[in-house]
Amino acid sequence: MVILGLILVLIAVAIGAALLLGTQAPEVSGQEVDIRLFDAVTINLNPLTLVIAGMLTMLLLWLGLVMIKAALTRKAKQRRLRKEQEAESKRRLAEQEAAHQQELRERERAIEDQRVSTEIARERAEVAERHDPTIDAPTERISTRDAARGAPADDATRPIARDGGPVDDATRPIRRDPRP
Repeated sequence: MVILGLILVLIAVAIGAALLLGTQAPEVSGQEVDIRLFDAVTINLNPLTLVIAGMLTMLLLWLGLVMIKAALTRKAKQRRLRKEQEAESKRRLAEQEAAHQQELRERERAIEDQRVSTEIARERAEVAERHDPTIDAPTERISTRDAARGAPADDATRPIARDGGPVDDATRPIRRDPRP
């Protein structure tokens, strides 16, 4: 593309130089060209001035087209950038919304877990309040066992020996070393 552009520029410079040199010839430079604008204005130009005016007109046309193209490409880039930014913004917003929803779900789970834990603790407290402590007490078991053997109920707190009878000295420490 660049090489083709350079070739076109060189051709344009060559044609322009040929036109300028051709209009400077004495037989052509003496002629004048009449140009009428809207039947109100008439301009007399020699061929050299007419060629230069044509070149300037083409230069202005070319500059105008280049500026239009630059403006359109800049607008297209801005439009594309704006669309990308909008898409990125929507994606970021969706991520933030998903994170917010996740946080809300975690909070709801935590509140539900706390509610369940409170419910369980309340149920256990109710069970503990309804529970009769004398039913499972170790003294009751001993007294039930002693009652089955015919022992009086007031001996329920005394330790029982392995053979079933009462132990004489309950305060004596247990020896761990074997006796010879």
